[in-house]
Amino acid sequence: MASDYHTKDDFDDKLDIDEERFDDRPDEETLETVVSNVEDRNIAVDVFDDGDAAREFLADQIPAGAAVMDGHSTTLEEIGFADTLEEADGFDYVGNALAEIEDDDERSTRRREATTADVFFDGVNAVAESGELVGANALGNAVGAWPFGAESLVLVAGTNKIEPDWETAVERVREFALPLEDARAQEVYDQGSLVGKLVSLEYERVDDRTQLVLIDDELGF
Repeated sequence: MASDYHTKDDFDDKLDIDEERFDDRPDEETLETVVSNVEDRNIAVDVFDDGDAAREFLADQIPAGAAVMDGHSTTLEEIGFADTLEEADGFDYVGNALAEIEDDDERSTRRREATTADVFFDGVNAVAESGELVGANALGNAVGAWPFGAESLVLVAGTNKIEPDWETAVERVREFALPLEDARAQEVYDQGSLVGKLVSLEYERVDDRTQLVLIDDELGF
């Protein structure tokens, strides 16, 4: 488990965030609507009851010998998949090599290259009922892989991140996920975070490239 790993529980009682509005899980009918609307955008969807089942499925998405990278995702940490990646059993986890680079310029170059990995895993900050997937981070080193860079993109989210429309999904990023990530960054790096790059994945033109894994649990920021 990463040394900079924190969950929502570490910060939520210290922050003015609206968990009732932005962190509720939907009913079954809403979940079915979301799945259908995401699939209409040429994004495959798989739904799991818990993180253990999802973790096994995610591991199966990695071809032997593939170059694999991930965005920093609390959800992937919580379900134990970040540990699976670091073990790099039968594939090349680029994050292990990045952790060994001390030169800032070289690390920056390699991080850019990492967005073009064979398989890129990342968490999602919000999912609109209409099917858009919304993500953000400060530098763009994670969401930079979403639009085009990675050959295969696998996005993961708890169903607590489902919002009624795109506008509310973006509000969730700014008013819920960002304060939590900012608190984590202050704790770990002694500096805050911001929404530097915001990506809304609205349609996938490349068949079989992008998939969403939904876990029926409260996960992530």
